[in-house]
Amino acid sequence: MDASLRAEFGVEGDWAQWKRHTIRWAECDLYAHVNHAAYLILFEDMRIAHWNSLGQRLAPDAPGPVVAQIEARYHRAAGFQDEVLLTLRPGTIGRTSFTHDYALWKGGLVFSATAVLVCFNNATGERLPLPDTARDLMLNRDGARPRE
Repeated sequence: MDASLRAEFGVEGDWAQWKRHTIRWAECDLYAHVNHAAYLILFEDMRIAHWNSLGQRLAPDAPGPVVAQIEARYHRAAGFQDEVLLTLRPGTIGRTSFTHDYALWKGGLVFSATAVLVCFNNATGERLPLPDTARDLMLNRDGARPRE
């Protein structure tokens, strides 16, 4: 992410992935504020793009990440037709799970969340170790940290 994009949206910290987005009416409540559930959908798109960027695919016969827990914090409101920046970064990595940090920016931080993702065999429901290639890219390319 270059300095002009950071300045435009007031972004702090390092982020592995980012995407501009204009808030649509379908993502708003009757007060034209972003609905709380819409944030989760916006970051689901980022989560899928990140998994794909790790050389992985989402399919019934492939191991994939499932959200086990999410903690969200609303810092201030965003609304209809706001131009925002969505960001994602992996946080920590364990054997079968990892975390993602998410943030939405517009003149500074608007929303932040941390999700715990568990790698599952979708056909059987069993936990699986993270694929080595995905683990290596998160650690070496995206700045993730091994869980202690």
